Amino acid sequence: MGIKIVAVGSTRWQRFIRRWGVSFLIGEDVLFDTFGDPGVLLGNMRKFNIYAAKIKHIVLSHDDWDHIAGLWYLLNNRKDITVYICPGFKQEIKDRIASFGAKVIEVGEDTLIKDDIYSTGELYGESDGEKIYEQSVVIKTAEGLMVICGCAHPGVVDIVRYTKERFHNDAHFLIGGFHLKDNVDEINKRIIKDLRELGVRRVAPMHCTGKRATEMMRQAFGQGFVRVKEGDVIES
Repeated sequence: MGIKIVAVGSTRWQRFIRRWGVSFLIGEDVLFDTFGDPGVLLGNMRKFNIYAAKIKHIVLSHDDWDHIAGLWYLLNNRKDITVYICPGFKQEIKDRIASFGAKVIEVGEDTLIKDDIYSTGELYGESDGEKIYEQSVVIKTAEGLMVICGCAHPGVVDIVRYTKERFHNDAHFLIGGFHLKDNVDEINKRIIKDLRELGVRRVAPMHCTGKRATEMMRQAFGQGFVRVKEGDVIES
C-alpha cells in the first residue's frame, strides 16, 4: 500500500503565503487531510494522476484551516464519500460538512476505516491556549504500525505511546507534522529519545515539525530518516 504525499507546506514562507498544511493519499481511496490551499491540492491531484472520483474516505486530523481547506471542493456532488472527524470539531465545521450530504462519522475512539487502516480516535491537545481535538491514522503492516500525524497537537510521543498500547504493537514508522517547530533543542532531544525508546525506527517529518527539529531527527535516525516531497510515495 502506497502513501502519496499529495501536498505539503513546511517552510516559514509557505506558511506566510498560506501554502501550508499536509495531505496524504493512502492507497487509492483514503485521503488524510486536505491541505490549506485548495488550488494547490487540486492542481497536485491532477499533476500526480490522483482521481477524485476514487476517493471514498476523507479523514481530517483536526479542524484548523490548513488541514480542511480543500475539503469543500472534494465534497461537491459526492454523497458517496465518508468523512471522519473528531467529536470536538467546531459545530460550524460539522454543519458545513453535513450540508454537502456526505456521510459523517465522529470517531471518539479508535475506528476501522478500511482493511488495516484505522483512526486513533479523538485525542486532546492544546495550541496557543486553545483546545484542539485531533486524530491520527494508523496502518497495520508486516513490520509493525505506521502512524501518520496531521499536526500532533496532543504530543507526538503521547500519540505513539497511545498507539502502541491500543494496537499492541510498535509504531515503527512515524510520518507527518510533529509540531516541534517552536521547541528548544533540549525538548526535542528528549522527544526524539522517547520516540526511539518506544520503538520508532523510521521517521518522515514535515509540515509543522520545523527545520531544526527535522535536522535533529535526521542526525538521530540516520538511515531511518526519510526526506519526502510532494508526489513521493512511501510504501507501507
